[in-house]
Amino acid sequence: MAKMIFLKQCPGWLLAACVFLISVFAVSLSNAGVTDDLAPCVVYLQQDVPEGQDANIGSGFLVRSGNAAYLVTAAHVARAVGKRIRIVMPGADGKPVRASLVGAAWRESSQADAAVNRLNIEESHREMILDRCAPIALFSSRELPPSRDIPLTVMGYPLGLGADGYVSPLSIETRAASGFITMRRFDNNQFATFIILQDPSVGGLSGGPVFDTGKGYFAGGRKMITREGVSIVGLIHGVIFDKTGGKFTAVVPSTEIVRLIGE
Repeated sequence: MAKMIFLKQCPGWLLAACVFLISVFAVSLSNAGVTDDLAPCVVYLQQDVPEGQDANIGSGFLVRSGNAAYLVTAAHVARAVGKRIRIVMPGADGKPVRASLVGAAWRESSQADAAVNRLNIEESHREMILDRCAPIALFSSRELPPSRDIPLTVMGYPLGLGADGYVSPLSIETRAASGFITMRRFDNNQFATFIILQDPSVGGLSGGPVFDTGKGYFAGGRKMITREGVSIVGLIHGVIFDKTGGKFTAVVPSTEIVRLIGE
């Protein structure tokens, strides 16, 4: 398992390990809406490279299954950011929580553009990380696409926006434009199952989650609790476009992520 190291809030991503106070790490969810409550699990991923060198970026999210925590993203993002990754998460009052993932051992789906990494977390941080994770019970485990009539929320860090200074993932409301369809993946040209969204994606949003918030809500302070009506539909694969520009977004169904975590 990859080692997750929490870093001091300092410039240059210095790799000095630090124990964070719960008050620094925790995100207050009181009086927040559904989308605000989901934001703590959405993280920014950046390839850890020497200063001045261009780094690959993407979005991801934290998921818990039992007492295990997983980092989930698109497989093409996992390959791009590699084994040494800088992670940024929203903390209290919008302040950044930074971590470094060393020795990431990504497991990729054999068919879908999805990858997971089980996290090796120090005991002093375990409860805080698990509270921040989205429960696996939120995933749509049935072979059923979302209704085209229900608003969906995409969350992530397109172009790295929201990952520097005050930290906040961006949210985009959209709807499904299809049921399940079969088409070729853009990263390896293999056929796979997708859900198409009405709106185009943006670079850096790949790997971010797509939520169906329904009529449910979260409660229980900073701890995320499953409520009827909230589910994770899938993750962003990429944009479908032609010479006129971006038109639609392709989403990897959550059933593929559930299978991958369960392997």
